[in-house]
Amino acid sequence: MYVQDDDTNYHMDVIAGFANMRARNYSIPEVDKLKAKFIAGRIIPAIATSTAMATGLVCLELYKVLGGGHKVEDYRNTFANLAIPLFSMAEPVPPKTIKHQDMAWTVWDRWTITGNITLRELLDWLKEKGLNAYSISCGTSLLYNSMFPRHKERLDKKVVDVAREVAKVEVPPYRRHLDVVVACEDDDDNDVDIPLVSIYYR
Repeated sequence: MYVQDDDTNYHMDVIAGFANMRARNYSIPEVDKLKAKFIAGRIIPAIATSTAMATGLVCLELYKVLGGGHKVEDYRNTFANLAIPLFSMAEPVPPKTIKHQDMAWTVWDRWTITGNITLRELLDWLKEKGLNAYSISCGTSLLYNSMFPRHKERLDKKVVDVAREVAKVEVPPYRRHLDVVVACEDDDDNDVDIPLVSIYYR
């Protein structure tokens, strides 16, 4: 447990040491133990207060879930800022529904594909839904983009293999799926936000 005013437990020495190591890494001014104590003394109570408030609000909503029989209107979405201070509660709004042809989805949905498919098969699968995919990414890496001619060489490779090579994704034996983000447009060249695509390759 952190006790700010106890100078015998070396907690402030550790905090000051870590702060100065980070300062050296990023070429910013280092601070002495007293300055670190002054800064930490203002942060720690704020963290404790914010954490206690967030935990209490989450528990209030959890009791409603566990109790059962509550309508969506009974739940609350809370925004709080202790610095202003501002505290506001509102009914949660339903997620925006995106429609395309005879399909509809929200930000909470996910599309799944079973099979160790290639990039071309993924593009064809989306094409059947009336969607023209022009970009496929995994994490922060671009697996495919229709603008780059060299990316066409990847079309007949398995998506998971491209993710291994390009995105350096580790695929341990227990892992069964890979999530990719696909940017699409319809036949009128309008962007369509589609859900995350999970490829179950095992």
